[in-house]
Amino acid sequence: MNNFLKTLSTKRWIGIVLIVLFGMIAYHNCLPNEMFWDDDDFINNNRFIKDFHYWPLWFSQNLVAGSYLVSNYWRPLLLTVFAIEWHWWHNWVYGWHAVSISVHILAAVTLYFLLNRLFANSLLALLTALIFVTHPVHNEAVVYVNSMGDSLAAVFVLSSLLLYARFRQSQKPAWNSHPYWTSLLLFPLAMLSKETGFVLVGLLPLTDFLLLSKTKSFKGRVKQTVAAVWPFIILALTYVILRATVLNFSNSFNFYNTNNAFTTHPAIRLMTFFKTMVQYTRFLFFPYQLRVEREFAWAQSLMEWDVIAGGLLVGFMLFSAIKYWKTRPWISWGVGWFFIAIAPASNVLVPINAVLYEHFLYMPMIGIALIIVHLSLEAAQKRHIIPMLLKIFAVIMLLFCAINIHRNLDWRTSIGFYEQLITYRPDDYRVINNLGMEYANKGIYDKALGSYLKAIALDPQNPVAYHNIAGTYRDTGHLQLALENFHKALELNPDFIFTYRSLADLYWRLGQWEKCKENLLQVLRMDPTDANARQALQMVQAKL
Repeated sequence: MNNFLKTLSTKRWIGIVLIVLFGMIAYHNCLPNEMFWDDDDFINNNRFIKDFHYWPLWFSQNLVAGSYLVSNYWRPLLLTVFAIEWHWWHNWVYGWHAVSISVHILAAVTLYFLLNRLFANSLLALLTALIFVTHPVHNEAVVYVNSMGDSLAAVFVLSSLLLYARFRQSQKPAWNSHPYWTSLLLFPLAMLSKETGFVLVGLLPLTDFLLLSKTKSFKGRVKQTVAAVWPFIILALTYVILRATVLNFSNSFNFYNTNNAFTTHPAIRLMTFFKTMVQYTRFLFFPYQLRVEREFAWAQSLMEWDVIAGGLLVGFMLFSAIKYWKTRPWISWGVGWFFIAIAPASNVLVPINAVLYEHFLYMPMIGIALIIVHLSLEAAQKRHIIPMLLKIFAVIMLLFCAINIHRNLDWRTSIGFYEQLITYRPDDYRVINNLGMEYANKGIYDKALGSYLKAIALDPQNPVAYHNIAGTYRDTGHLQLALENFHKALELNPDFIFTYRSLADLYWRLGQWEKCKENLLQVLRMDPTDANARQALQMVQAKL
């Protein structure tokens, strides 16, 4: 065992091989999985990634504008990767999943090198990276293709930190350090991959202050850190200003369309974050019953047991970080890493579109994993049971891999995914409507109609289910019902471009050229670049 540890400390390729191997074991069987749900909006139906002529719009429009939708997301680098992939293999799912898995493994390898440099402990770095690459809480971020923004941003954040650490340890001035300038360049790439890349502006000074600064005094450390990180702060402020102005597509700093108790009362959001801490703890230490959508009620009172438990947990973590920042800085670093990385998804600062998702832990869990591994190694070294500890970790890694392999099957087919999810969310409009769409795509029209009718009953003011049920009526020969529901969708949303397209197609089939022309003109009004609609309009005009 001692020989293995010595070899590991000198030959980093052994660690890389283990990380790659475990990552491939954990996710190999997701390669044939279908792409669905947000994959449709981000990739399958996104015209922006299918034609490189749209590339300027990647930087000026929201992420799903190519699917005629509006969102708060702005991720042009992610769109760039998706566009390259689309031109490589179009709908070949093996390619899409292979890239997602590879980027996740690359993030783990980068983490391995970063922790090696920060702590000079190869075993600590390897075990933490292995937990990161195999932990089932990351399954959604890896298997769900459109979630690759998490791992892509992580690669740039971790790489930037690694290069910054090289700069600081070289003791060269920033202006004369290539690693420093490369680290600075990677920061905007992280933010262009996903909004969470912004957390680098907090993680970098945290790391510099606690682990890299050679100055002993508190003020001296602060002064030295600020002198090096101020360009990163300028970039971060520039990003915030852009998102508040020219890149504010749907209220960048509040994902809710209307004010409610959650958006208007920071205290409720803070108490709700305390509640989520209880769930996050379960996800990290007992990762079972993992799924995408889950109901999570906002906190209403400080007296709720999980608010109290979560608040005590947060208080204990912060107390430990303050207490040990000099004597055991790795504890303070791990705690600080967790809270900085979780901040964008905490809802405390910005109310976002969800209270709790497993993939919110993608970056934050690194801090907790490092603390657990460090404490375990300390205890094992004192008792001289390092070999036993490694065997325990090996069992944990294999268990994590097994959980992932089983969880990957939940994503195998769209119908199977939604049918399972609906058992947890029987009244979720989006899940029910999407299940109807998958039934319709597979020609199971009776079940599609049942799903759409249930979705309409749940949300009668949403045009999507009316549009979808109209398509099913059209495909089953009930043309009058199709027309009625298409027009109902337009009554609820006069700018629903998909319905104008469907109506144009239906009127073409019916030989009603004038009405076909009217709908094609509406399509072109909303999307003047639609070459198919323009060609169809020429054909209709020839009929008139």
